[in-house]
Amino acid sequence: MSKKIIKIEQIEEGGKNEKGVVVDKLWKLYFENHEVPRIVDKTQLQELAQKGTSPPKSIFSVTRWGSTFSPTLTDKTFYWWIVIYDDRSHTVLLPNEFYDLLYEGHRKEEEELHPKKETPIDNPFLFTDRITTPEEKEELKTLRKELDADEAFRIGLHLHDDEIEEAKNE
Repeated sequence: MSKKIIKIEQIEEGGKNEKGVVVDKLWKLYFENHEVPRIVDKTQLQELAQKGTSPPKSIFSVTRWGSTFSPTLTDKTFYWWIVIYDDRSHTVLLPNEFYDLLYEGHRKEEEELHPKKETPIDNPFLFTDRITTPEEKEELKTLRKELDADEAFRIGLHLHDDEIEEAKNE
């Protein structure tokens, strides 16, 4: 299951990606309640962002931009993310919005890798490998003999034709 991203740290000096290829820039994705960050390169970051985009659009580039305000105001650098699409349209996202976009892409990636098994009816009791024991079969047989067909039908227990005939003969 995907986890919420709480922080992205950019590694300017680059390094080796998950496949061992040396790249110029990497990002560490920090997830809530998870100690080990996931390290991704630019291609992986773009793929996650593209999968999270709704409606689906191809992404040309993802870039992190920062602004440092004059020392009189604050000495902090504020970051935002620019997503440029193949049609050259673009969007500017605050960090939390970008994290949500990547989270959605990661969730969709997980669904593709581990598709949910669908059952016609989501009732686990109908689709189990449980076998009726001989004692339970005997109990059902006794119950069917005691009930008349109309009463059995009213409570949802459907008798077989031969059981209805047996009930009438008794």
